[in-house]
Amino acid sequence: MNTYSSLAFDTGILNEYKKVNRLILIGNGFDIAHGLKSSFKDFIENYCLETLQQFLHVFRFDDQIVSINSSSGISKVEAELNMLNLENSLDKFLNLKNHSEIKLRVKSRFFEAVLNNVSEKKWVDIEIQYFDFLKRALNDNDAISSLNKDFEFIKMRFLDNLRKQVEKLDFRHDDKILSQFALPILKGETIPYTIVEDMHPDTTCILNFNYTTIAENYSKLIDSSIYIPIHGNINGDGLKSQEPIFGFGDDMDADFEKFELHDNEEIFKNIKSFKYLQFGHYRNLIDFIESNPYQIHIYGHSCGLSDRTLLNTIFENKNCISIKPFYYKEDGLDDYERKNYAISRHFKSKSELRIKVVNKVDCEPMFQPNRS
Repeated sequence: MNTYSSLAFDTGILNEYKKVNRLILIGNGFDIAHGLKSSFKDFIENYCLETLQQFLHVFRFDDQIVSINSSSGISKVEAELNMLNLENSLDKFLNLKNHSEIKLRVKSRFFEAVLNNVSEKKWVDIEIQYFDFLKRALNDNDAISSLNKDFEFIKMRFLDNLRKQVEKLDFRHDDKILSQFALPILKGETIPYTIVEDMHPDTTCILNFNYTTIAENYSKLIDSSIYIPIHGNINGDGLKSQEPIFGFGDDMDADFEKFELHDNEEIFKNIKSFKYLQFGHYRNLIDFIESNPYQIHIYGHSCGLSDRTLLNTIFENKNCISIKPFYYKEDGLDDYERKNYAISRHFKSKSELRIKVVNKVDCEPMFQPNRS
């Protein structure tokens, strides 16, 4: 008896195909590996540094989410913020919250929550936190509007900082990364009975979840490649090119039906599914995954819940015959198992999960160009 006959999957159909494609998912860890300071912690430290520098210039500061005033003399303020730099900016910023003479007020409850455990957070955590706040504000139109203004402000500050970081980056592609992209699709990595021998991918699609062009530069070096910037890019204007997509993308969340019953359209302002409809990138992705069987490679993507609807569409598609995570490894520790926890949340069928995800012994760490 076929062990896999209980799955809702026709194990014979894929033998009819003469070629197999590869879908490469690129997340922020990929950009960071190339030396880009694009983590959430990087952004917060830059924001704190610029905020405190402006405060030191005129001894007051006020924007959408923070205000700082001082009742003490110039010398005391300068002494408190002595030796200010990027590395200590967050600590100095947070210390002002309890200062007796320098009054720092975080005006946004959302940003105040964001500041908790900054070092442990990724951008996906902020998007999830935004959705949690949105659910709590569901019956308060003013609170929804205020939350969206705060979120928009943080988004714009992040993009401004990201543009500066991209300008500083001396990007060079790495041949070892290209070699990982070009690895053959091994029969033992795929769902049993889907391919009869090891194969090289016919077409490679790079699905970039970042806002930079680092992944696009690699795509140009790959024969028979497709490049899809699914989340837009930092210079997108929303007219000629996709503007950056921020927000939450889990239409499968149990509370999402409550959103659809609500008459306040502000609720949907940062829901990714609606942003995908503005340009043809999502349609191009669907065309690709419906065309032929494919193996997924994952590089630097957390597979978090803020992209759940999209990732479920990719992972549980009948043409997906293998998911191969290229995990992060440092000092003898790696995130292979934790990445699989995240991947599992995008599967309704756990039996399908177990036969699609490649075993760790057959996987390898993503090469880190910036550490070579």
